Amino acid sequence: MKTHKHRKAEVARAATIFFRVRSLVRHKLAGGARLDPYAWLRIETLAYIGEHNPTMSEIAEYLAITAPSATSLIASLARAGLVARATSKEDRRVLRISLTAKGKATLKAAFARGARIFSGVFAPLSAPELAAFSRLLAKLERGSRD
Repeated sequence: MKTHKHRKAEVARAATIFFRVRSLVRHKLAGGARLDPYAWLRIETLAYIGEHNPTMSEIAEYLAITAPSATSLIASLARAGLVARATSKEDRRVLRISLTAKGKATLKAAFARGARIFSGVFAPLSAPELAAFSRLLAKLERGSRD
């Protein structure tokens, strides 16, 4: 992927706007209540598990956390009945993590709530602007993973 050099002032401006919008979104998601910072991590973890049926090490890598932290996170999700751990068919030493019915319902409810909130956040954008914004975010994600 091609990379570009930008003026420091423009990078600083973009970063400032990014963090202001991030703060706005966090405030709206919290609904005026005190935001549980671990709620974000749990929902993102459930979404990743739902898409990938990953191993513990894949979860740790995706979330950029240590293996013991991933184990603790998955243990708490398992205690809540949101995920199940099963031995991999390919290698019995490896645990694969999957969503339970309760985990799927929890994730569906979180996405529905997020969609309601984000529709308000994105309301100032036209349909073409929202599509362009989504393409730019995807490009930033790809670029940061390369």
